[in-house]
Amino acid sequence: MDDTTRRDALKLVAAVGVAAAVGAATRATADEKPKAVPSDRERVVAAGMTEAEADCWEATANAAGKFFDLPELHPSDKLEVAQAIHIIQHKLLSRPAYRKYLELSKAAAGKK
Repeated sequence: MDDTTRRDALKLVAAVGVAAAVGAATRATADEKPKAVPSDRERVVAAGMTEAEADCWEATANAAGKFFDLPELHPSDKLEVAQAIHIIQHKLLSRPAYRKYLELSKAAAGKK
């Protein structure tokens, strides 16, 4: 006579279900293509920058990188240049929002 209890049967069924789920998840993961991480340029364009603004964004980043590769001449240089870079980035990042504001202002003026 078999000494298998209902509890043992449930454990076996649960184990088979878990194994099937793990196998399916592994197959699905193997079949999926890895999602491409958008570049910095793609992100700023998606945020509303024009291609010319994105060019300026990249040029600013390149200039900052090259500056920070130079030998340090004065301890204040790094902080001051970082602040200047952040001012340029702020100006570039605000342009899409300002364009939208002007668009909404024109639309509102036309409705009066």
